[in-house]
Formats: sequence, structure tokens, C-alpha cells
Amino acid sequence: MKIDQEAIETLTKLLEGSELTELEYQQGDEKIKLKKAPAPVVEAVAPVAMSSDDQPVRAPRTDVIEGHTINAPTVGIFYTAKSPQEPPYVQVGDEVKQGQIVGVIEAMKVFTNVVADVDGVVERVLVNNEEGVEYGQPLIQIQ
Repeated sequence: MKIDQEAIETLTKLLEGSELTELEYQQGDEKIKLKKAPAPVVEAVAPVAMSSDDQPVRAPRTDVIEGHTINAPTVGIFYTAKSPQEPPYVQVGDEVKQGQIVGVIEAMKVFTNVVADVDGVVERVLVNNEEGVEYGQPLIQIQ
């Protein structure tokens, strides 16, 4: 008995949609083992400024974030709107309510809503649309 293509596709989708890295399935004497490729490691690096003698110099962080921030609940790509044709969820000066969606993070085709955890006014959006973010990274500053 052979494992059919539909079963293989179903198992592949199951593996992709989970946190599993490996899946083994046996049907009769047929056996299939699927492994997910490790996720690439992305390292955030501060911008580099060039000195007068063309030697790279790491720019000091001058951003001071005061007050409350809404932080990334997961690692992924931050989106400020549902689609490129839609307006942003929030802009500087907008009032937000606790529980309101202020952005979305996509990781491996799984979308996670970023929600305000307090009421307030958007003072700054700290990341750009389609920018990679890390867990806990400040995304939006609330006044």
C-alpha cells in the first residue's frame, strides 16, 4: 500500500502550520519522514555611519522612548495596514482603545494581531511597514 499524494500534502500543511520541526508517518510498510528547514536567523544591526577616513563607525542609539509602548507579541514582519491599498490601522495623533488592533505581525504565513493594551493617543510609530521585528520590540509609543 502506497501513501498517496493527498496524504503527503496534508501532512506537509500540518507540519508547516505547527511548531513541529519533524513529522514521521507510517501506513502499512510505507513510511514518510518530513523535516522543516530551520528558520533563518535574522540579526538586527544598528545603522553604520562612515567617518571622514571611510572607516565604519557604529551610530549611537539616540532614540529615547518615553512613556508606554505597545510591544511585538512575536517575531516576524510588522504590517501597519491590512493590505497596501488600505489605510494604516493607526497614525500619529490617533486615539486608541485597549484591545484595538494597531498592526499585524506575519511569521510563516501566520498573522498575529498587535493590540493596544492601554487607552491613549499614538505619539510615534517606531517601526516601518514591512519591517522585521523581534519579540518584545517596541512598535508604537502611546501617550
